[in-house]
Amino acid sequence: MGADKTAKAADRALDGKVRQLVEAHGGGVTVDVDADGDARVTFHGRCAACPSAPVTMGSLVRPALLKIEGVRSVSRAGAVSRFAEARIEKMFGLSEPAG
Repeated sequence: MGADKTAKAADRALDGKVRQLVEAHGGGVTVDVDADGDARVTFHGRCAACPSAPVTMGSLVRPALLKIEGVRSVSRAGAVSRFAEARIEKMFGLSEPAG
């Protein structure tokens, strides 16, 4: 899949449940995907500084984006450490076992 198609597919992956939840809380979410398949998520509005944003990221946003062919990593501006997000993903049963 080409970079442009990957970016469009990633944006569409946030439609529905993810955007509905974020918008219901007075925010927004956008994603940019570079040519290497690295997706960069930005929360807007009230969600930009929300203390629950790492949970939303780990339980909804990252899993939705990693299902997209061509997306190899997902990060976000202003994120807690990747280790903290990994713990959140594990808490929700979303991380794959190591090994």
